[in-house]
Parts: sequence; C-alpha cells; structure tokens
Amino acid sequence: MDGKNSPRDRLLGVGETSRRLGYRPQTLYNRAGELAKLPFFRIGRSLRFSEADIERFLDARRVAPRTGTAG
Repeated sequence: MDGKNSPRDRLLGVGETSRRLGYRPQTLYNRAGELAKLPFFRIGRSLRFSEADIERFLDARRVAPRTGTAG
C-alpha cells in the first residue's frame, strides 16, 4: 500500500474498532474528535474507521523493547 487509503479499504464500525483498540465503544463516540490521530468517517449518525488507519494508529504507538542489561 502507498500510505493512502485505497478505495477498497475496509471500513469498520465502532464495535469492531473498539475491540481492536481496547476502548469501550462509548469512548470512541465520546472522544472521536479528540483522537485526532485516528481519522474517522461520519455516515449519518454512525462512525466508521478505516482498517488501514487503525493499523497506522496502533503502529505509531508501538513501544520497542529495551535492550541492554538491568543493572
């Protein structure tokens, strides 16, 4: 993928998105505007999240393991 959403990128509802992120569904509704790093689509009263955007959101928050020895 070239870093942009493809026309075939799957859109996920709040339920599946919340399971993937570990948020309660209500948190996504309440904080959708505050989670600026996670773009979303508003279709009527529903929120939809791009599967690719969710993966990028999670990858950006990945913490690399420490290297070296504890001292």
